[in-house]
Amino acid sequence: MIYTFNGNESYAHAYMICRFGHCLLIDPNINYSEIESKLGDQILDGILLTHAHSDHTSLIHLFNVPIYVHSDDAALLFEDKYNGYSKDNPRPYVRKQLNIQTIEDQVKIPLADHEVVVFHTPGHTKGSVSFLYQKYIFTGDTLFKESVGRHDLYSGNLFDLKRSVLKLIDDLNDNIIIKPGHDDTSTIRNERKNNPFYIKWKKQGKI
Repeated sequence: MIYTFNGNESYAHAYMICRFGHCLLIDPNINYSEIESKLGDQILDGILLTHAHSDHTSLIHLFNVPIYVHSDDAALLFEDKYNGYSKDNPRPYVRKQLNIQTIEDQVKIPLADHEVVVFHTPGHTKGSVSFLYQKYIFTGDTLFKESVGRHDLYSGNLFDLKRSVLKLIDDLNDNIIIKPGHDDTSTIRNERKNNPFYIKWKKQGKI
């Protein structure tokens, strides 16, 4: 079961994957009461972060579970100069509250009898990742419907973003459903045919 908690102009979408009474929460930042309602009596095994920007992380301290974040973004959780938190938007968590577990490319995070596979997809941030679960890929701010994430923020890199987008769209099956951090759901097939950034970068040749 996949639950979607829709974001708005200030916050990204959050998602929850549940299987046989166990759940993983992706980028919790909005609709805490709705998340709690959907979770119900199920067991939350962990939080998965696609990256460490504030619009993806503002609820992470409210769940007493391991928080999985790529090693290249773990420090960014607390670097308010770069992560989006500020005097007007104070960081709601402190380091001692969090059980941080760093992850790397191709790490497999168990969920009941299945697993979530980590894809390191840098470009938006150095430690951005996407999470593959069955026929779904949760892409954070790397890949959107017919668009891509920005690369001009701290630790962002256009070269890395190009390589990550090409890797995702070229390597994944057409039928994989894209669950991005913002905007609408898509599929790998649609992005291969209609994403102008992918089409342009593909024509430029292999990176």
